[in-house]
Amino acid sequence: MLSEDKIKKMIRLSEYELGIGREDLRYVKYSKTDFIWLQILKTVAADILAAILFFVLLVCYQLEYVLQNALTLPLREVMVNYALCFLAICLISVIVTWKRAVRLYKEAEIRAREYAITLDELMSIYEKEENAQEDVES
Repeated sequence: MLSEDKIKKMIRLSEYELGIGREDLRYVKYSKTDFIWLQILKTVAADILAAILFFVLLVCYQLEYVLQNALTLPLREVMVNYALCFLAICLISVIVTWKRAVRLYKEAEIRAREYAITLDELMSIYEKEENAQEDVES
């Protein structure tokens, strides 16, 4: 039997599942700490890849200078400065990622909890209808 309340809940659930709920349900399948660590791990991997690519591009851009002064370049000093800059950028990006991941997870958790409550309400409506139908049949 169709009821207006049941249809509204079904529409709200389907809109959530097809919209932002797709991401939310992916987020909340992890625990909060696992989700945050996964985001941080992805950020660090991207930072490492970006640092390597930047270094290669920098060397390619300055290749003539590097080849002319290969024996006289202070490589240790250059590498230490590059590593310090990389660590500073990586630290900043990890902090930003951590704050963003915490916010994303909290927001997704709130919406997923509301989704679960609406789903429970819909299930209770179905159970009431089944009980009413069984009472009518007996």
